[in-house]
Amino acid sequence: MVNLTKMRTLISIETRIGEKRARVFSKATKITTSITGMPHGGGNQSKVEAGAIELAEIDDAYAEVYSDLSSMRAELSPLIGSLSNPDDIAALRYRYIMGVPLRDIPRMMCVSERAMFYHLSSGEHQLTRLYPDNVCLR
Repeated sequence: MVNLTKMRTLISIETRIGEKRARVFSKATKITTSITGMPHGGGNQSKVEAGAIELAEIDDAYAEVYSDLSSMRAELSPLIGSLSNPDDIAALRYRYIMGVPLRDIPRMMCVSERAMFYHLSSGEHQLTRLYPDNVCLR
């Protein structure tokens, strides 16, 4: 069973993990030195080593979230494809299969924000009505 609420949560976590990974990678690979006159702390560990360790932890967390999302997406994709309204299908694919942020979907669909929310809501309700054993909103 695909829980759409859990899926939305995992998509937002996936996005935040990606942003955090980019920040940590940038910090770990920073070439220029900072002269502050303050001791570094952290014992014998350099910034690069600390960054590598943190990147490994982030990658592990990302792998877990990605695994959960991949299985949900594989289960949800054929169900979305069976809907009749092409705009509902597009909105649901952008949101759940591709993980596109809500603010970008209207531009990609060439519709207003209100129309995008209508198509998302309509598609979600069709899925829960057509497949009550496979899809839930909560």
